[in-house]
Amino acid sequence: MVEEKLNTRGCVFSLLYSVGSFALACASLSTLDPSDRITVQKGALLISLGFVYFVALTEFLNQLLLRTTIGHSFVKRYRLRVSDVLDITNKLVSAVQAAFSCIAGLFVCRWSCPRNFLHASHFLSESYAWFAASYFFYDLWSMYKIYAAEAALKLKVKLGLQSPAAGENNNQGAGRNGTAKGDDAAGNGGMEKAATLQALEDIPSVAQGTLSFVTPCKLGIPSFAKYLASHPLMVFHHLFIGSYGLVVISYLRGGLGDCVFSFMFMMELSTPFVSFRSILSVMGLKQSKLYVINGLVMLVTFFWCRVFLMPYVCYYYSQVVNKPFLEAVWNLPWGCKVSILALFLPQLYWFRLMVRGAMKVFFPPKNKRNTTIAANSCANEQEASANGGPIKASQSKDSEIRSLM
Repeated sequence: MVEEKLNTRGCVFSLLYSVGSFALACASLSTLDPSDRITVQKGALLISLGFVYFVALTEFLNQLLLRTTIGHSFVKRYRLRVSDVLDITNKLVSAVQAAFSCIAGLFVCRWSCPRNFLHASHFLSESYAWFAASYFFYDLWSMYKIYAAEAALKLKVKLGLQSPAAGENNNQGAGRNGTAKGDDAAGNGGMEKAATLQALEDIPSVAQGTLSFVTPCKLGIPSFAKYLASHPLMVFHHLFIGSYGLVVISYLRGGLGDCVFSFMFMMELSTPFVSFRSILSVMGLKQSKLYVINGLVMLVTFFWCRVFLMPYVCYYYSQVVNKPFLEAVWNLPWGCKVSILALFLPQLYWFRLMVRGAMKVFFPPKNKRNTTIAANSCANEQEASANGGPIKASQSKDSEIRSLM
């Protein structure tokens, strides 16, 4: 393998940037009264600090796993690739954002709902909307880096590039006995191949030619623009939440419905379990008890926070306005009704996928059970002999569900 590089100092600096930006964001709110609104200037500051926080947190986690001794031992134990590490850090940051969202939602709910369902407000609802908007834009780039790392792995196989560790000593011995001209040619070719291999095995970056914005990368990896064009649903979701959601919470609602939006924040309660499920899968622990337990908790929290919560909020509103449930919902402004459907219907679809997955785990078809076990065992052995490690389960369904939440 390429020589491992330790960079503990960079890890510490990233952590300091992350903690410092979050501390500045909190300090900027310290002088506000609970009912104050967030100005555009303060909102711009919060979204800027949010970018710094999420980017620095991701960089800290990447450096921790790929540039420290503790991280190396973890990566070796579970035989993780660079793309696996980027996937894990992406999901950890997603879980952190979800935790912040739930804390903000709970705080606003306890403040606004007992005072006045429609008119009471707390500055935390708007301030966190500004801060969290940066996450949805950052996450597009973070997922592109995972995509680029996967593409780099395929490109390395296509080009026939191998890590030099296995045959390094033999090649060096042969080089000593060769001619000077052969040494120069081999040296130049070896340096170029080593540089390409280093770029493909390292964290994708613009400087190394493994990331680009519009034109294809030097090494042939698709650009960020092409990645966005090939994932329209995911892009729409992130842009919708990050831009339209921010505008609604900050301005279009006219200061009304703070209690309602606090429940929307708390819908993120299931996200850490969805992320942890995917992390366990990347680590090859899909057969563990922890994976099953986490899946059950994920299923329960997803139903409670994303399926049950929306009708409950509508029922809560009908009690406040003292109208029957259907009449209260029907009399809502059209913008509210469209937004409710846009949020609620996808939750039903994702919950259906989760239930189907749970049924396959607990009630597998008897006639396919033995065949599946044998096929998986054979596939794992073939993958291990070819790549020097166990096969990684496909993350397509995990990524689809997690990225859309």
